Amino acid sequence: MISIIIPAYNEENRLPYYLDSILQYLEQKKRIYEILVVDDGSTDATAAVVKRFMALNANVKLIRLPRNRGKGFAVKTGMRQAVGRLRLFADADGATPIEELERLERSIEAGADVAIGSRALLSDACSVKARMHRKLIGAVFNTIVRTMAVRGIRDTQCGFKLFTAGAAARIFSLQQLDGFGFDVEILCIAKRNGLYISEIPINWRDVKGGKIRLIRDSVSMLFDVIRIRINELRNKYAIERMGTLQGEPRK
Repeated sequence: MISIIIPAYNEENRLPYYLDSILQYLEQKKRIYEILVVDDGSTDATAAVVKRFMALNANVKLIRLPRNRGKGFAVKTGMRQAVGRLRLFADADGATPIEELERLERSIEAGADVAIGSRALLSDACSVKARMHRKLIGAVFNTIVRTMAVRGIRDTQCGFKLFTAGAAARIFSLQQLDGFGFDVEILCIAKRNGLYISEIPINWRDVKGGKIRLIRDSVSMLFDVIRIRINELRNKYAIERMGTLQGEPRK
């Protein structure tokens, strides 16, 4: 069974198209699945949109947060309520086609505990369509991240990441950041605890309507990276080896 977690904040316009494409794909593949949309305190009709899908498909579930807590908190909430053997979080904008899940699953099958989509790795089989200023700021930020927090990963921020149940249980129990910097933190936690991360090139396109404020949020994420580094030095990301209900993550 696979759980798909979609964090959503005021996504009444973009979410329906992506949800529909996910459902069509999973039904066509005859997958056993659940889709958890975490409404992060939306003030628009995001919840109503999800409820319409729920009326047609019992595998779609809505988790409503009483107020906006941040993407990181929404993803953590979904991951900790999910029951799937594999758990994917995907951005509500649909920038990454759901078909890219197959690339990530192949890495999990090959032994990875965490498989992440990457817009930075080049592949003849994949296309990344992003505006130039986003590419530039993303490249600068990822250089800082690789220097200060997570070495060896080219793209920490892509919103398409797949976890085994065991890896998710460990990682998200230690996550402390609620904002956009959480991507860096969960990868740092994974590395700190010896989990195998596989970075996979994927197809991705920039979708209008994004809520990231490039300058302001980039500065905020930089402070988050500093917090992550401090937490790591204080040994806040260590976890004793223990079993989980879903089983041990692979090494």
